[in-house]
Amino acid sequence: MSSISSPELRIIGTYQVSPPPRTVDESALSLTFLDLLWLQAGSVERVFFYPLAVSVSHFIDSVVPTLKSSLSVALRSFYPLAGKIRRSAARPDGYEIHYADGDCVPFTVAEHSGDFDDLSGDYPRPVNDLLPLLPELPPSSTDGDGLRVMALQATLFPERGVAVGVTVHHSACDGSSSIRFISAWAAACAGAGVVVPPVIDRTVISDPDDLYSVFYKGFVKGQSIQSMMHQKAPPDAVLESFTIGKNHIQKLKELVTQSGDLSFRCSTVVVAFAYVWVCHVKARLPGISNKRIFMAFAADCRARLKPPIPAAFFGNCISGCVAEAKAWVLANEIGVVAAARLIGEAIEVFKENPLKGYEQLPELFKIVSEADMLSVAGSPMFKVYDVNFGWGKPKKVEITSIAKTGAISVAESRQEEGGVEIGLVRPKAEMQLFEKHFYDGLKMLE
Repeated sequence: MSSISSPELRIIGTYQVSPPPRTVDESALSLTFLDLLWLQAGSVERVFFYPLAVSVSHFIDSVVPTLKSSLSVALRSFYPLAGKIRRSAARPDGYEIHYADGDCVPFTVAEHSGDFDDLSGDYPRPVNDLLPLLPELPPSSTDGDGLRVMALQATLFPERGVAVGVTVHHSACDGSSSIRFISAWAAACAGAGVVVPPVIDRTVISDPDDLYSVFYKGFVKGQSIQSMMHQKAPPDAVLESFTIGKNHIQKLKELVTQSGDLSFRCSTVVVAFAYVWVCHVKARLPGISNKRIFMAFAADCRARLKPPIPAAFFGNCISGCVAEAKAWVLANEIGVVAAARLIGEAIEVFKENPLKGYEQLPELFKIVSEADMLSVAGSPMFKVYDVNFGWGKPKKVEITSIAKTGAISVAESRQEEGGVEIGLVRPKAEMQLFEKHFYDGLKMLE
């Protein structure tokens, strides 16, 4: 299934890529309670921009065949991504990812006549301009036997660069698993040696408290599985990237640690999230506001479950950390310190018990969804700027699905070790306010 149409986009071909024939047995991978959480969340969409000065004919003759053959190789290990999400016969409220020999991933190849450097820049760009670079998951009705898990697209900007678009349904896997797959595909394409194979075994996630039933009733019952086709953002919605450099991260850490005794580790993530949360509140809720506000972000449970599960586990294994405040607390002069303390303490609660209070999650979701909540997609730990298809490191990586969720995207800085890159989609006027608070605040740290 191709992306949103655009006068600048020309579809060269649409292919169906499978693991090599007869290399993977038919299987049904039951969704766990940690997958079920995301069944209604739809897809996560990333686009990787690579400078690559090749012609259309070279791209079609040389680059595309290598992308297709290496994708097939990577899917042999990550075969659930070629499968479909469907109802399971194992239990009345069950869902599974079913894979049968010959199941495939839609792979669109296209050419774009727009400006590669403009679309892959940092400055505000209409987010709708990027949507044609992302493939859509075909709706389940076209297959009749479940919802496709993943779709891919490679778009050439002739003589300038390539954009690799990845759309993955969140109920199939989390960001860590998704990036492991993309890295395996890229390594196979670049001929760059062996990648650690994924652990495809959902039975390692135990559920003694039957959270599956709680989440089914709270999040899924009576709903259809959502593919969430690309929704165009309002015309004035812009995507912009911001970097908090290593020096500013250090200054923020000093500000927080000098504020008194800390009951948490003042990490890069803590201060980066705190700083962005404060800028968000100042831009969205100017003036003195007593409004309840939340920040929610995912944390990897793999090493913290009892017993711990392998780092290469394929699926969803993330828990939520939630910080809550009144808006005026973050909008005052020491708002960053207050925000960092709240975020740091939420992480400590997670470390003690990553699933603490999970039975109340459906109620908490209802509360935060009706309040002002800033959520986070991505992580600096994913190292998205190391994903190399043999064309060098990406110039830019964007998570465009934040346009529909209102989240910020987070990655490691591509400019220097120790910095953090933030992506944001907001109406133009609000973005200008955010930008002012962001850069004014950094100046005050110097």
